[in-house]
Amino acid sequence: MRLLPAALLLSALLSGCGGSPDPAAPAAVPAAPSVPAAADPVQAVLAASQRFGQLRSFHASLRMQGPRTVDTTMEFVAPDRYRLQTDDGPQLIIGDTFFLQRAGEVRQVPVPPGLLAQWRSPLPADLAATDLTVDDLGGDTIDGVATRKYRVRHANAAPDGMLYWINAQGLPAQIEREGQTQGQRFRITLRYTRFNDPTLQIALP
Repeated sequence: MRLLPAALLLSALLSGCGGSPDPAAPAAVPAAPSVPAAADPVQAVLAASQRFGQLRSFHASLRMQGPRTVDTTMEFVAPDRYRLQTDDGPQLIIGDTFFLQRAGEVRQVPVPPGLLAQWRSPLPADLAATDLTVDDLGGDTIDGVATRKYRVRHANAAPDGMLYWINAQGLPAQIEREGQTQGQRFRITLRYTRFNDPTLQIALP
């Protein structure tokens, strides 16, 4: 199953980012009402991915732990504008052009077509329900937001699959995957907020 390989390519684009120390533990938050179990967990996960693909904007935070640690954020504004936070400041990808801003200069670098398109659809749009096994792991909270936690496995992918948290609006609040790259283990955690926030704007540099 194609699952977040763009995050690995993204880490290469952000090669200027150094390793980040583990953040301090978040303060305790009041318990949120639980999200009820879905009648069909497979359809709940597929529907959440489809709804996410229709969003006009969102904010995402990414943490990749493995050979090195990468922490970054990304904002999306439809149809094809992305803003990435790096050690050199905000970087933009609009369409298939990476606007690399460094030392007061802007350089346009082509990127593979659709490199970040997967950020708009955590699961492939043509994924068949019969290829998925989804286990309902019960209610959970992400930063105090009520979610339902699922383990998602694909027939032709790693047996551990991924973890998928869906909020009360039926949107993915967090996705986590573990795997291997060049023989080394990694873990990618994506957390999503600010769904359809009209204040998110991305202008040309």
